[in-house]
Amino acid sequence: MNATVSRPWYREPMVWLMLAFPLSAVIAGLSTVAIAVRAGGADAVPESVRRTAQVQIADLAADQRALELGLSARLDLDADTGAVRVTLEGDAGIPARLHLSAVHPTAAAADEALPLLRQDDAFLGRFTADRSHDWKLVLTPESGDWRLIARLPAGATRARLHPALTD
Repeated sequence: MNATVSRPWYREPMVWLMLAFPLSAVIAGLSTVAIAVRAGGADAVPESVRRTAQVQIADLAADQRALELGLSARLDLDADTGAVRVTLEGDAGIPARLHLSAVHPTAAAADEALPLLRQDDAFLGRFTADRSHDWKLVLTPESGDWRLIARLPAGATRARLHPALTD
């Protein structure tokens, strides 16, 4: 004789399997919403752009001006203290201050703005951001007339800034 043994529902493996899949989908969805809310609505690129249809148009006048002036710069970073020294090359005149933006690759909230003050033939400031990953560097005068860019790799202490455009 075959007798069926009646077990409570919570002892059935199939019941737990049927509950696990929808429950994991709900947890994944809530996690995605939490990540999206914490990330904020800021773009990863802090430049002002105009969006027309599906095309994004950026203003390249500052890059064109830097190219016309023949500008470039060398950035030296002291790994221990975070002291930054920027030497400007080209026909930009001699501004009293420069502005260096360190743009985080993914989190706009982690971007850092560094004012650089002129001392003799260089501009000095302090980089206090985490240097364990790459940064995009953007160097501009206070007027914003021209712009130089560079990538500072993780752990690097030197970068060469140049116009975004080429001849």
